Amino acid sequence: MNFKGVFLSTVNSLVTSIIFTGLFIFPCFWVKADIVKVVTEYLPPFQIKMIDGSLGGYGTEVIAELFKLSGDTADVQVLPWARAYGIARKQPNVLIYSIAHTKDRDALFHWVGSLKYERFYFWGLKSRYKQVDDSFESLKELLIASANDYNTEQYLIDNGFKNTYKVVKSSHSLLMLEKGRVDILLSNELVLKSLSESIGSDFSQLKKLQEAKDLQNNLSIAFSLNSSPELIQRFKIAYRELLTSGKLAEIKRKWSIVDDNFQ
Repeated sequence: MNFKGVFLSTVNSLVTSIIFTGLFIFPCFWVKADIVKVVTEYLPPFQIKMIDGSLGGYGTEVIAELFKLSGDTADVQVLPWARAYGIARKQPNVLIYSIAHTKDRDALFHWVGSLKYERFYFWGLKSRYKQVDDSFESLKELLIASANDYNTEQYLIDNGFKNTYKVVKSSHSLLMLEKGRVDILLSNELVLKSLSESIGSDFSQLKKLQEAKDLQNNLSIAFSLNSSPELIQRFKIAYRELLTSGKLAEIKRKWSIVDDNFQ
């Protein structure tokens, strides 16, 4: 028997096994790190412009942790949402957050993971809506603010709302409501509270009129459709690590983020 040959064969098999296993356990050690374009918008409390001009917020902190785990470098651009969304639809290897994972968008992106589960409501001023007509059709008679390329815009289109006032940012919807230029708006409660604080508005003066059925979704992290499979996989592995290690829950507690389905 050729003991030398058997020994060398065994060693080679062990080395191959270790390398193969390492590719799955420590992906960032075995692949070339990339500079990844990241697009987002200001949307408190997920993306916040800090006092020093830097980008902060719950979603931003999660993204930073993902990049630590993947070993890649983020090139972040804060843009109006319609522009950020357009870039993520057209360019390869673009990460976009925080983006609603809706049925219409499901096939348009590669989805990395969820940041928060959301429920949406139609809102009006308490001073105007002392009693609420709970008819969904009655809402269509009112002028409603609609932000470009938001999931709420598509919802309004799909449900036959034609009396809309187009705005660029979700904060503009709130300003238009306060000034009486629109009758109602459509928003998630956490976002609306944060927007109210950011512009010095009184959230307590707003009233839920009706839930927007079928608009519940996960606010998520996604890659553009024509992105590298290896890049997508690295970030999916990193997200699972955040989730299973408890780090994601820790960041949620820090920013007082609670999924709407648990409230």
